[in-house]
Amino acid sequence: MTRFTDSPYERMMTRRPEGGKDTSRPPSLPKSHPCYGCGNYGQPCVGFCHRELTAWCQERRKKNHETRNR
Repeated sequence: MTRFTDSPYERMMTRRPEGGKDTSRPPSLPKSHPCYGCGNYGQPCVGFCHRELTAWCQERRKKNHETRNR
């Protein structure tokens, strides 16, 4: 492949990155951590637990669905 410049960075920029997704993941949490198993781990928290909110919404939908069918 022809190089456009003599810069050593040009060769480095044309290579594929090593590791890929495996190295970009946050480290795994111990089972005692409150965020263990959360699908949003690695993203910033906004003051409430997404996992608890999702469970609450599903429970509320289920209750609303049961009361409508009566």
